[in-house]
Amino acid sequence: MEFLEKVGIFGGTFDPPHIGHLVMARRAVEQLELKKVFFVPANIPPHKNLPIASAEHRLNMIRLAVIPHKDFEVSTCEIERGGISYTIDTIRFFLDNVWAKEFYLLIGEDSAIHFSSWKESEEIKKLVKICWFPRICEGKNPIPPEFIKIDAEILDISSSRIRKLIKEGKSVKYLVPEPVLEYIKINKLYI
Repeated sequence: MEFLEKVGIFGGTFDPPHIGHLVMARRAVEQLELKKVFFVPANIPPHKNLPIASAEHRLNMIRLAVIPHKDFEVSTCEIERGGISYTIDTIRFFLDNVWAKEFYLLIGEDSAIHFSSWKESEEIKKLVKICWFPRICEGKNPIPPEFIKIDAEILDISSSRIRKLIKEGKSVKYLVPEPVLEYIKINKLYI
């Protein structure tokens, strides 16, 4: 097993994955000097609506999105575990299965604002460093000062907006990686 100095854990539904996800992960690698970022697609997210695309489709799309990036990898731990995907369980999985000195949980500002509502949020804070990306959010609640802000571009892109554009027959070219766009078309997702 390879030793990794610093590892990022980036969870989400990735329904579909888009360039905003890749930009955020790249900024985290640069600023935190991460050796690897694991993208972890949720099976059933605890704080969001159920995913539109199946776990298999979302997993295939995120795998396609990260192919060009040697320091990005996909973990299937939440999908294989089944049920609701709680971050604390995922962190424990990484602590048990990935050999690293430090783990960094990468979340959006919208998640950071509501972090105290997460299952075992205090335990998560003890196990990993929590990093957040700025997003366009309604109502700004304070973010815990110990959380690390990642200086990243605020791209007003969301998976829900992309799904809406596809449903309306509009182009999402440049919003998702080209292989993901082709996958969406071939599999007639979100129409």
